[in-house]
Amino acid sequence: MSHTASHAAPLASSAPTKTKIAAFLTAIGAIVLIGTEIWLGTAAAVWALDGVFGLGTTGDIVLLALFVPAALWATWMITKLAIAAELNPENAD
Repeated sequence: MSHTASHAAPLASSAPTKTKIAAFLTAIGAIVLIGTEIWLGTAAAVWALDGVFGLGTTGDIVLLALFVPAALWATWMITKLAIAAELNPENAD
């Protein structure tokens, strides 16, 4: 006598789901890593241009006025993109 199962047993998901806190912490790690590269690159560019052209304090302020807004914008964009990418359900592990 054969028995047929009336209901199939649900499959247990063995893959862990990423919580919002874990996703946010992962995004913060990416933001710190890439943001550090942006700001060190900005500082290196100002330092190098100051050394090449022999600029004084006024020249340094002008260079900072040119480079810092771009670095701020880049940092803001990586912040937005990293958080959006980590909270996207398609990127869940």
